[in-house]
Amino acid sequence: MSKDLNITRLCDAYGTLLTEHRREIIRSYYDYDLSLAEIAENLGITRQAALCSIKQAEKQLMDYESKLKMVESFDRLQAKIDSILSNIDTDVDLAKKELRQIVADIMR
Repeated sequence: MSKDLNITRLCDAYGTLLTEHRREIIRSYYDYDLSLAEIAENLGITRQAALCSIKQAEKQLMDYESKLKMVESFDRLQAKIDSILSNIDTDVDLAKKELRQIVADIMR
């Protein structure tokens, strides 16, 4: 099973919305790089149960992102901030304008 490392970012944003059990399994798999067999042994479950829990948690995290879009919003904000930082020395007025736009977007 290949790992979608975007799941780690989603878990950082929405992990507290998962059950403790699912959060533990998904963190073990993605953050600690444990195998299904290791997770199963640590938690006293089958490899299939570990896999099912991972798949369910992944789906749940992706559902949260599709509805709340916190990670997507963070990425857009980060890109805007990076743009401001790259322009600040050459075009202060543009940087100020972009910063005002970010503040306006946040206030909405």
